[in-house]
Order: sequence, then structure tokens, then C-alpha cells
Amino acid sequence: MFSKYAVFSGRARRSEYWYFYLFTFLVSLVLGCIPFLGLLSFLWSLAIIIPSIAVSVRRFHDIGKSGWNYLFFAIPELLFFGYIFSFMFYAIKDLINAGINLSNFPDNTEAIGRIIGNSIIENGSLATLGIYFLILIVSIILWLVWFTRDSQPGENKWGPNPKEQPENTNNTY
Repeated sequence: MFSKYAVFSGRARRSEYWYFYLFTFLVSLVLGCIPFLGLLSFLWSLAIIIPSIAVSVRRFHDIGKSGWNYLFFAIPELLFFGYIFSFMFYAIKDLINAGINLSNFPDNTEAIGRIIGNSIIENGSLATLGIYFLILIVSIILWLVWFTRDSQPGENKWGPNPKEQPENTNNTY
């Protein structure tokens, strides 16, 4: 599965792509459910960044598209999560400026909600979040349409169709 760890050339069939993501999802799920494995979960996430991009690029090649199309998915995700991060930063800054002590959260719940609500309204953050969310949804739909598509028949500029290649049945150990 990880034999093509950083191979960005060639083509990847649907099965290679989806089995890779199923495997990585299941490992991430197990690591995420066990509280004391937080560092291992973080290291796993870092370890699969390059292979996940590589298998996605090869999958694009298999359907006859450039691997640069990966940016259609990476940029909206970065915008959306970057926005969430910046919103949290500004909300915490507004709370600190208002003198709210976060360690006494139950006592300050109403004040915290009011300050965060005002921060959303004043900065027009809700509209921006809606736009970013819409872009994210469109990119997810496009991703599903493209990555569930069958291989481009025959050879393309990224190589021969892996479905049409003879399977390696040499089982020497």
C-alpha cells in the first residue's frame, strides 16, 4: 500500500485510491479513539500527508486530468480551516480585551456568548464563513464526481491504463 509513498507519476485505479483512504481512515479512527495515543495520531497524520497527495495526483492522472487539480480541494480546505482558526483567535482576543476570565467559564457563559456573538456580527464573519463553507461543499461534490469516475480507457500522457495491464502473478517470497 505504501510502496508508492511519494510517487506522483503514473496512474492509480479507483480501488488503489479508495482502499488507501479506507486504510488510513481506519488507522486514524483507532488512533483518535485512544486518548493516550495523541502524539502517535499526530505523527500518523504527518506520515500520510505525502502519500495521500501522491495517490490523489495519480488518481487525477488516471481520469485524464492534471495532478494540479488537487489544488481545487486543498485551497478551499485551507481557506475554511484557516478562517475557523482566525475566528477563534479573534474571539479569544475579544474575550481577553473584555476582561473575561476563561477559567471561570460556567460563571461567564452569558458574557462569553454575547462577546463572541458580537464579534461574529461586527466582523461580518458569518457571511464569510457561509461563503467558505459553500466553496468547501462544491469542492467535495466535485471531488466525489471525479474520484468515483472510471479510468480513462487506453494510454494517456501519464501512462498506460492500470486496468488494462496484466496482473503480476509471480508469488515468489
